[in-house]
Amino acid sequence: MSSIERPFRVTERLPMDQRILRQNEAVIALLARSTMGVKTIYNLVTRGKRDPSAYVRTYNSLRGNMGVVDAANMAGVSPGTMSETLTAWEAQGIIYDIGDGTRPVYMRMLRLPLKQPSD
Repeated sequence: MSSIERPFRVTERLPMDQRILRQNEAVIALLARSTMGVKTIYNLVTRGKRDPSAYVRTYNSLRGNMGVVDAANMAGVSPGTMSETLTAWEAQGIIYDIGDGTRPVYMRMLRLPLKQPSD
């Protein structure tokens, strides 16, 4: 196969479902960047928070394997506070629930920088 037919080389072999998940994550991040922008999402995550960096770390950790209690522990807040925050973030469209319907499990749109983005 020539380099024209294959513009990049796959060095890591992942199962098809994992490749599709990664591709979906890339598309979602691209859409989030182009529609809302990193700065807007950063501001939504940190606005009014006593420890904004804890919320950025928590947001960045939402990779589909963390529920309310885990997120609360990471941010250093009560589960009730985190539940309200996650509900607000979901309503704002910066996270989404991929849980099974019995327990919410959240996924972030994109990875945020730890410091306030300039643009």
